[in-house]
Amino acid sequence: MSRAIPQPSGRGRPSDPEIEARILSATMELYGNLGWARLNLDLIARHAKVGKAALYRRWQTKEQIMSAALRSSKMTVTDFDTGTLRGDLVAIGQVTVERLLGEHGSARMRAMIDAKIFPELFEGEIAEFRNESIVGGRETIFRAIERGEIAKGTSPALILDAVAGTIEHRFLMTPMSKVKEFESGADKYIESVVDLVLGGLEYNSSSTDN
Repeated sequence: MSRAIPQPSGRGRPSDPEIEARILSATMELYGNLGWARLNLDLIARHAKVGKAALYRRWQTKEQIMSAALRSSKMTVTDFDTGTLRGDLVAIGQVTVERLLGEHGSARMRAMIDAKIFPELFEGEIAEFRNESIVGGRETIFRAIERGEIAKGTSPALILDAVAGTIEHRFLMTPMSKVKEFESGADKYIESVVDLVLGGLEYNSSSTDN
């Protein structure tokens, strides 16, 4: 007679379904506050309040966990259509500010800089960040061309860089003690940036009145 193979009882501590998300969030928070050089797996485990074994089962290096953390923080691509290019660019500016001031905003900015210094680390993840910003923005510019607001052949990248890049630069140059001031004046600043960009494009606002 053949013996029945004992089956596992199923007892033991159940796995935490949120543990991976907690680890990745802790990674982004620590990286944003401390930077790449000071980040390490033991520190991440302590900050996420998980055992080292749980972390090392998933990732063996900080490069691996950082790549996973960046991928997990990707944002939904937004397609803006307010009916005018000015309105669309103001909306893009507002989302740019929200992302800078929102959760892990400082980590994303650090990653963009570190990807230039250490391209072998997470250049691929940063390229995905760039693409997610460009996809919705390109359609905004193409619609403006179809409406006759700006000339055919206008570069979407140039306009988007001029708006978002200027806002990002202003944020980076703002001391931490003045971030609240930056936030409170963001709407007015965004409009001034958009109007400056549109002035350089010879923006035809009358085309949307027809």
